[in-house]
Amino acid sequence: MTFITIILSISCFCVAQIHGIKDSDPVAVESRTKADIVLSKFDTIPGKKILYSLQNKYYYIIFQQDNKYTEYFITIDSVCNILKIKRFEKDKEIINIKMQCPSRNKKKKINQLENDRQTINDAFNIHQYEKNIITSLPNATYIAGVPSYFVLKDENGKRYGEYCLFSITTPCPINPKLWAYLIKKLSENIN
Repeated sequence: MTFITIILSISCFCVAQIHGIKDSDPVAVESRTKADIVLSKFDTIPGKKILYSLQNKYYYIIFQQDNKYTEYFITIDSVCNILKIKRFEKDKEIINIKMQCPSRNKKKKINQLENDRQTINDAFNIHQYEKNIITSLPNATYIAGVPSYFVLKDENGKRYGEYCLFSITTPCPINPKLWAYLIKKLSENIN
């Protein structure tokens, strides 16, 4: 029995090291594992994807396909069963509003939606991200909030910009406009 325990411990250590997460950071391992389980439920959707989560329970996912974006809000339970899922197609919303005779308020809404689209479009540029997971920021000037996890995965499943930090960390390891958008969308959808 002791031999099996030792083998399992070594295996877990090796897997964590191979994937860039230190075994001393179980929160990062749990966050990545749960995020991968949530993303696996969308395996039929090809393309790049951005995932942001709070408390390993609330997820906001953005899929990029041919410069079009589909967004999902997902809530899971402790064993990764999906409790709630909402789909958003902001590109269609922009087109629908433009087809109407937009009022001043609707023009503001269109402008905001288009700014959000640009932020998301910029977010899929993989060259701006770290290649290794970030689990601490020694130069952080402010840390607060709940545990959060972010990752951009390309078409081949390669990870970019991956981090597991508190939700409010300054400096933010991703574009602050993207972070604000993701936090806003999660806040709007969490009951």
